[in-house]
Amino acid sequence: MKRMISAIGALAMIVVLMTGCSQEPKVEVEAANAAIETAKTVEADRYLATEFTALNDSLNVVLTAIEAEKAKSASARNFKPLAEKLTAITATAQELATKAETVKAETRDMVQNEVTNIADMVTATKEALGKVVKTRRNAEQLDAMANQITVVESTLTEINTLVTNGDYITAVEKVNSAKAIITSVSAQL
Repeated sequence: MKRMISAIGALAMIVVLMTGCSQEPKVEVEAANAAIETAKTVEADRYLATEFTALNDSLNVVLTAIEAEKAKSASARNFKPLAEKLTAITATAQELATKAETVKAETRDMVQNEVTNIADMVTATKEALGKVVKTRRNAEQLDAMANQITVVESTLTEINTLVTNGDYITAVEKVNSAKAIITSVSAQL
């Protein structure tokens, strides 16, 4: 009798272990997808594009592996390592979201500082341009410089709008362009 109970207990353990390993990790898949979507919502795909793409690729590899496991017989399925990978992907996605927020804030601060620097450079360049005596020989060049300063001032307005809208990556591109223009004009004077 004791042997029969032991055999039934062992058989029950084997069934539990087999079913535990053979169940598709749906909860883990949903959690990983949700974490990646959260990271995308905070623009990790823009601010940390390489890391985000790698994480997304990792998820796709695991999802493909899950499909391969599902094709196996029920007794041969083992989703446990895939569930662990999904848990790791979820944790990494959450870290990536936090890191993206930090990078985004740093980018915003850098843009705001650069806008101030460029505005100061515009003021100084305008003053220097105003001191240059305009002659027939340099009139065309001075007018071109004045137009470039106007372009930079317009770009500063665009950058402020981008910052207000939270598009710091595009603002960085415009900052770099405006800085190059005003530096060039300043150097010519």
